[in-house]
Amino acid sequence: MSSGRAAQRHDLFRPGLLVSVLLALTLGGCGADGSAADGSRGTTRADADVRVRLFAGLAVSSPPLAQLVQTNRTTVTPVDVAWLRGWQVLDVEVSMPNHPKRFYAALSDDDTVLVLSGDPDSFAQMVRSAQVQVGDAATAIDVGNTYLDVTRAFDRYSYRIDSLSEIMWIPNIDSDPALAQHRADLEAQYGTLVQPPVAQPTETGWNMTVWMVYDRSLVRHSLEIAADGAVQDSPEVVETEIPVPWTF
Repeated sequence: MSSGRAAQRHDLFRPGLLVSVLLALTLGGCGADGSAADGSRGTTRADADVRVRLFAGLAVSSPPLAQLVQTNRTTVTPVDVAWLRGWQVLDVEVSMPNHPKRFYAALSDDDTVLVLSGDPDSFAQMVRSAQVQVGDAATAIDVGNTYLDVTRAFDRYSYRIDSLSEIMWIPNIDSDPALAQHRADLEAQYGTLVQPPVAQPTETGWNMTVWMVYDRSLVRHSLEIAADGAVQDSPEVVETEIPVPWTF
């Protein structure tokens, strides 16, 4: 299964006008291939039974999140994870003016619920329970991308990129010579480095590099994907002031 284009957008902040527009696209849009505008791999919206089960599990572990699941402003979308058995990964988005919220949760066939956002340990618990087997490079890439997507903390704007062309530069950047030169310098330094992830086999699994933008930082994630789906992440901030819009 393809992991889709990168660029999962984060939605939990108070944005300015430009970022408000970006968020509207994030929460409401669809790509040309039918995927969410943020590049996520959701399919169709979850049925009512899934919402009821998700609410029941969250009511015990995370009551505030359970309340979000109930509102009619919330969409619950399954994420396409063909390598996962006995669990669903759910993308929960709440559309509210100026205060959109989003989180990822895992729901098992026996109704165990784990909140994945901001919690890599919950992701590890899920893959252990599912007895994941990573037998090829494509699966390793999808496990790694999914790990980064669903375990992000939604307290800042972030997205995966497969090339520098996917960075959301400051609008009209070419009208400012200094900013345009900064972008050109970044392209010269990282243009050949920032590429779609390639999983390299190791004795214990797979290694891969994934690039992400966090607010105004460019981050390189060096991932080790074990044969059982366990993920070790070694992130490195390589740039801290890239010319992109401020978020708040």
